[in-house]
Amino acid sequence: MAMHLEILLPTKILVDTEVIKIIAEAENGSFCLLPRHVDFVAAIVPGLHSFTRPDQVEEFTALAEGVLVKRGDEVLVSTGN
Repeated sequence: MAMHLEILLPTKILVDTEVIKIIAEAENGSFCLLPRHVDFVAAIVPGLHSFTRPDQVEEFTALAEGVLVKRGDEVLVSTGN
């Protein structure tokens, strides 16, 4: 089972891929999202965030502050930078 991750910038889609794990950081610390987690909304803080694709490759993105929304198997991250 996987989730569909999109990282959205004001002018383009930075990431559009299937993932099995997402690690991000909010004001109160890091959190991990897996496919069967409940729906979730978080304000993310600037920093390194990671995601793992189904082939077990882990990738990292440096993001500015933004919003992460998990709804079902869709995860959207909107950030300005």
